[in-house]
Amino acid sequence: MINTNNLENSMELARSIFEQGLAGEPENKDFIARHNRAIQFNIEGDPPFFVDVRDGMINVREGELDDPDLSVVANHDIFRQVFRGKISPCEAWMDDQWWVGGAFSDYVGTSWLMRLIRFGVGCRMKQIWQ
Repeated sequence: MINTNNLENSMELARSIFEQGLAGEPENKDFIARHNRAIQFNIEGDPPFFVDVRDGMINVREGELDDPDLSVVANHDIFRQVFRGKISPCEAWMDDQWWVGGAFSDYVGTSWLMRLIRFGVGCRMKQIWQ
Protein backbone atom coordinates (compact mmCIF):
# COMPACT_ATOMS: atom_id res chain seq x y z
CA MET A 1 0.00 0.00 0.00
CA ILE A 2 1.29 3.45 -0.91
CA ASN A 3 1.67 5.92 1.94
CA THR A 4 -0.14 9.07 0.76
CA ASN A 5 2.28 11.21 2.78
CA ASN A 6 5.03 10.21 0.32
CA LEU A 7 3.15 11.37 -2.77
CA GLU A 8 5.18 14.58 -2.89
CA ASN A 9 8.02 12.37 -4.15
CA SER A 10 7.69 11.93 -7.92
CA MET A 11 8.56 8.24 -7.88
CA GLU A 12 5.95 7.44 -5.22
CA LEU A 13 3.31 9.42 -7.10
CA ALA A 14 4.19 7.49 -10.29
CA ARG A 15 4.05 4.22 -8.36
CA SER A 16 0.58 5.13 -7.07
CA ILE A 17 -0.65 5.93 -10.60
CA PHE A 18 1.01 3.06 -12.50
CA GLU A 19 1.26 0.15 -10.07
CA GLN A 20 -1.90 0.75 -8.05
CA GLY A 21 -4.04 2.70 -10.50
CA LEU A 22 -3.29 1.28 -13.93
CA ALA A 23 -2.12 -2.23 -13.04
CA GLY A 24 -4.63 -2.47 -10.19
CA GLU A 25 -7.62 -2.50 -12.55
CA PRO A 26 -8.34 -5.82 -14.35
CA GLU A 27 -9.77 -4.06 -17.42
CA ASN A 28 -6.29 -2.65 -18.18
CA LYS A 29 -4.60 -6.05 -18.28
CA ASP A 30 -4.80 -6.42 -22.09
CA PHE A 31 -3.55 -2.87 -22.67
CA ILE A 32 -0.55 -3.41 -20.40
CA ALA A 33 0.22 -6.87 -21.82
CA ARG A 34 0.51 -5.54 -25.38
CA HIS A 35 3.52 -3.39 -24.54
CA ASN A 36 7.05 -4.01 -23.32
CA ARG A 37 8.68 -0.67 -22.76
CA ALA A 38 10.80 1.22 -20.24
CA ILE A 39 10.26 4.91 -19.47
CA GLN A 40 12.94 6.96 -17.75
CA PHE A 41 11.76 9.93 -15.66
CA ASN A 42 14.15 12.73 -14.74
CA ILE A 43 12.16 15.09 -12.56
CA GLU A 44 13.91 18.20 -11.31
CA GLY A 45 14.64 17.96 -7.58
CA ASP A 46 13.93 14.21 -7.30
CA PRO A 47 16.12 11.14 -7.85
CA PRO A 48 15.75 9.62 -11.34
CA PHE A 49 13.42 6.65 -11.68
CA PHE A 50 11.98 4.46 -14.39
CA VAL A 51 8.77 2.64 -15.15
CA ASP A 52 9.21 -0.82 -16.61
CA VAL A 53 6.18 -2.19 -18.46
CA ARG A 54 7.05 -5.80 -19.16
CA ASP A 55 5.06 -8.98 -19.75
CA GLY A 56 1.83 -7.52 -18.38
CA MET A 57 3.47 -6.15 -15.23
CA ILE A 58 4.39 -2.59 -14.23
CA ASN A 59 7.28 -1.83 -11.91
CA VAL A 60 8.49 1.58 -10.79
CA ARG A 61 12.13 1.64 -9.64
CA GLU A 62 14.68 4.25 -8.69
CA GLY A 63 17.68 4.58 -11.01
CA GLU A 64 18.68 5.40 -14.55
CA LEU A 65 18.47 3.23 -17.64
CA ASP A 66 21.17 3.32 -20.31
CA ASP A 67 18.78 3.06 -23.23
CA PRO A 68 15.12 3.67 -22.29
CA ASP A 69 12.38 3.46 -24.90
CA LEU A 70 11.10 6.83 -23.70
CA SER A 71 12.61 9.50 -21.50
CA VAL A 72 10.65 12.26 -19.77
CA VAL A 73 12.15 15.44 -18.33
CA ALA A 74 9.99 17.88 -16.37
CA ASN A 75 10.08 20.04 -13.29
CA HIS A 76 8.54 18.73 -10.08
CA ASP A 77 5.46 20.97 -10.17
CA ILE A 78 4.52 20.09 -13.77
CA PHE A 79 5.06 16.39 -13.09
CA ARG A 80 2.72 16.56 -10.08
CA GLN A 81 0.07 18.43 -12.08
CA VAL A 82 0.20 15.83 -14.87
CA PHE A 83 0.12 12.86 -12.49
CA ARG A 84 -2.76 14.34 -10.53
CA GLY A 85 -4.81 14.89 -13.68
CA LYS A 86 -4.78 18.69 -13.46
CA ILE A 87 -3.13 19.10 -16.86
CA SER A 88 -2.45 16.61 -19.62
CA PRO A 89 1.06 15.63 -20.73
CA CYS A 90 0.13 17.11 -24.10
CA GLU A 91 -0.65 20.51 -22.54
CA ALA A 92 2.63 20.45 -20.61
CA TRP A 93 4.52 19.46 -23.77
CA MET A 94 2.87 22.21 -25.80
CA ASP A 95 3.88 24.72 -23.10
CA ASP A 96 7.47 23.40 -23.40
CA GLN A 97 7.43 22.13 -19.80
CA TRP A 98 7.40 18.38 -20.52
CA TRP A 99 10.04 16.88 -22.80
CA VAL A 100 9.80 13.38 -24.27
CA GLY A 101 12.71 11.73 -26.04
CA GLY A 102 14.18 8.33 -26.72
CA ALA A 103 14.00 5.65 -29.38
CA PHE A 104 10.22 5.37 -29.09
CA SER A 105 9.46 9.10 -28.85
CA ASP A 106 7.61 9.26 -32.16
CA TYR A 107 3.87 9.91 -32.34
CA VAL A 108 2.96 6.32 -31.45
CA GLY A 109 5.26 6.16 -28.43
CA THR A 110 4.31 9.56 -27.12
CA SER A 111 0.58 8.88 -27.49
CA TRP A 112 1.07 5.49 -25.76
CA LEU A 113 2.73 7.25 -22.81
CA MET A 114 -0.08 9.80 -22.65
CA ARG A 115 -2.70 7.03 -22.65
CA LEU A 116 -0.76 5.17 -19.97
CA ILE A 117 -0.79 8.25 -17.73
CA ARG A 118 -4.41 9.15 -18.48
CA PHE A 119 -5.65 5.60 -17.79
CA GLY A 120 -3.55 5.38 -14.63
CA VAL A 121 -4.75 8.72 -13.26
CA GLY A 122 -8.38 7.85 -14.07
CA CYS A 123 -8.14 4.44 -12.41
CA ARG A 124 -6.41 5.79 -9.34
CA MET A 125 -8.98 8.55 -8.90
CA LYS A 126 -11.78 6.00 -9.24
CA GLN A 127 -10.14 3.76 -6.63
CA ILE A 128 -9.69 6.62 -4.16
CA TRP A 129 -13.22 7.97 -4.55
CA GLN A 130 -15.10 4.65 -4.39
